[in-house]
Amino acid sequence: MNSVSGPAILVGHSFAGIVIAAAAEQVPEKIATLVFVAAYLPQDGDSLLSLAQQDPDAKIGPQLTIGKERGIAIVNYAARAELFVNDGPAPLKAKLPDLILDEPAAPLVTPVHVTDERFGRVDRIYVHTGLDQVISPAFQAQMVARVPVRKTVSLQTGHLPFLTDVDGMVQAIDTAAA
Repeated sequence: MNSVSGPAILVGHSFAGIVIAAAAEQVPEKIATLVFVAAYLPQDGDSLLSLAQQDPDAKIGPQLTIGKERGIAIVNYAARAELFVNDGPAPLKAKLPDLILDEPAAPLVTPVHVTDERFGRVDRIYVHTGLDQVISPAFQAQMVARVPVRKTVSLQTGHLPFLTDVDGMVQAIDTAAA
């Protein structure tokens, strides 16, 4: 972010909500707005795992395994399409399982450090995904209640609105600059 000349709008989806929160903690003066899209919205000390364990309505838990010998998190191949693009067309559902990659487990369990003085002063909006099965709509609302945002936008999509509702996603991001 050192090469950014003016305040940037950072968009974080899913786990990347934690990533953009950490970026805001490091360089809040470089960020105009954080846009959380179906994303984890952390408080100090949260990790993806600690937040996911608070979401009883998410359907990903039983489909997730940790390959301890390789240190990776693996989503059941057969469940990927319905988990991530349950609202998508058949051709997308057919391709999606091959597009999801196994993830290193260590970042998913690493707590993020955020403060009111730095992360807390950065403008935030949240894009809710009303059909989401990875981060449930109810849990998205709980996170926003705990970490207030300036504005919320709701899309009636699953977890990947940038694939299933491109126009809605563009409009949601545009609201961040407004």
